[in-house]
Formats: sequence, structure tokens, C-alpha cells
Amino acid sequence: MRQSTMVAAALVRPTVRSLPWTLLAAGWVMGLVIAAVPVLFSMELSAAVLVNVVRAAALCGAVGMAFVLDDPARHTTSALPVPRPLRQALRAAAVLLAGATWWTAVLGVVRAGAGAAQWAALPSGAVTAEAGALSGLALALAAAVVRFSAVQVPGPAVAGAVLVLPITAGALLPPRFALFVPPGDPRWEDAHLLWGGVLTAVLAAWAVCVPEPLSRGGGVPGGRRRGLF
Repeated sequence: MRQSTMVAAALVRPTVRSLPWTLLAAGWVMGLVIAAVPVLFSMELSAAVLVNVVRAAALCGAVGMAFVLDDPARHTTSALPVPRPLRQALRAAAVLLAGATWWTAVLGVVRAGAGAAQWAALPSGAVTAEAGALSGLALALAAAVVRFSAVQVPGPAVAGAVLVLPITAGALLPPRFALFVPPGDPRWEDAHLLWGGVLTAVLAAWAVCVPEPLSRGGGVPGGRRRGLF
């Protein structure tokens, strides 16, 4: 345990330096811009509209999260003794720490532009769960691409999927399984039970996809690893 902790600590700095912060920040900045629109234009919006503003900001953050496993050097660092789950977990943890600060700022900006009644009606905990599920979806899709392909930078394809999948699900799911419902809707509680299920499912999918293949030739122990992430 102590040795694993020391290895993880030694990897923190190079992991943080290797992350595609420009792409991540682009999603965060876009989300903040969307959240700031009501403030900038002194718009008095209903709680239902504010929830959709927050959802749009969350989607921007999830699109940024799609790039978390991008590593152009993936195939040149194939002999590392550090297991892939640890490497991916460190990348995700670093981004989630920064993302939590960003999300706090998003909610703060939205609060600054909302009236007291609108903010009181805005279920910030529920929309935070939605944001977590969307970012978890991005992480799981990126891990799946890395696990089942030789792609070094899955981010662009994953970002497109993160944009398309929630919108498609919102349009195609029957009303009883609606995910994007307004506050006060009788389906609100059921929708967020579904969001909780989505979050659980995507984290489980990431856990399934994160292990590294044992070898290129049928899982022979000691075989050559496929890559860094």
C-alpha cells in the first residue's frame, strides 16, 4: 500500500503536465460564457430556463472532459510498470478537481443572474448530478475507445458522441423516461433516479474498460502492453 501511494504521488506532477489543459479549458470557458449570459444581459429567467442554461454549461464541461485520455505518446510508452487503471484514475482525478472548481463558479454565476425566487427553485444538487453523469459518460466513452482501438487521441470522436447522445436520448425516450424535465414537473424525481442510474452505469463502464489488455496475442501473461492510456 505504501509503495503504491508513493508511486501515485510520483506520477501526479507528470500526469498533470501531460493533460490537454487547453482543450479542457475551452469547454469550461464556453460553459462559463453560457452561464454568464443572463448576468451580462440582465435577463430575468424562470427556474425552468435557468436549469437549461446550467445544463448547457454542463454539456460544455462534458465535451471538454472527452479529451481527458488524449495522449499522442501513447504507443511510445508501452512498457511502463504502472497499471493503466492508476494512470487513468490520476488523470481523471486531476481534471475532476479542476472541474469541481469550475462547476462551483458556474453555479455562482447563475446565482448572480437569478432572482431570489428563481435561485430557490433551482435544484442545484440535482443539476450537479446531471453534470456528473455527462462528464462520466465522456470518461467512459474515452476509456472504451482506448481499450478497444489503437487511437491515440479519442477526444474529438468522444466529444461528438457526448454532444449527440444526450440530445438524441432526450428526443427519443418516451415521456415516462424523460431525462431533461423542468423543475416542478411531476417526473422530476423519477428523472433524477434515471440520472443516478446513468451515472452508476457510466462509472461501471469505465471500470470495465480501464484494465489494460495482457498482450496482443490472446492474453499471454507477460505480453507486450498496448500503450500508456
